[in-house]
Amino acid sequence: MKTHTGFTLIEVLIAMLVLAIGLMGLATLQTYSLRANLSAYTRGQATQLLYDMSDRMRANSGTARTSTATTGYLIDNTLTNSRTASKTLDGTHACRNTANTTCTNTVLADYDLIEWSNAIAATLPMGRACITSTDNSVFTLYITWDDNRSGTVVTDTNLTACTTITTYDSTEKNPDPVLTMSVQL
Repeated sequence: MKTHTGFTLIEVLIAMLVLAIGLMGLATLQTYSLRANLSAYTRGQATQLLYDMSDRMRANSGTARTSTATTGYLIDNTLTNSRTASKTLDGTHACRNTANTTCTNTVLADYDLIEWSNAIAATLPMGRACITSTDNSVFTLYITWDDNRSGTVVTDTNLTACTTITTYDSTEKNPDPVLTMSVQL
């Protein structure tokens, strides 16, 4: 009579295959978890940026209510607008020193937009934003970014007011988010 005293080679290989499949599943789960965590983090950052600009607009509401395309808070795209694109603020800016009398409300609006634009660029991947208004009493702030890391910003929301911000595609399977906030001054 023959007794079996251990695993055969085929049983060991099958066990290793099952273990490898399980470990690959865990790695995939970890990847999805990290991606979701990063997406939630950037969404929270975008929300904070929207609140930041709305507070700045409320603090300078007189200028906001008289906004035009070249003064105030209306802006079509933080990446391409001539008031904000590639501009930085140094310590000599008129609005850095609160005692400086040359920091008018209009200069403060430009300062706020440049700071907001720089914060968006530093915080959100391919982040861009715009601010629109139909009557200069209710403003709509938009922020979008490359959340799915595709290299382009494509949304499923048609932003007619901010046409230069996004590429609109209603069939996009993983569209990038667009956060909006309305501010009444």
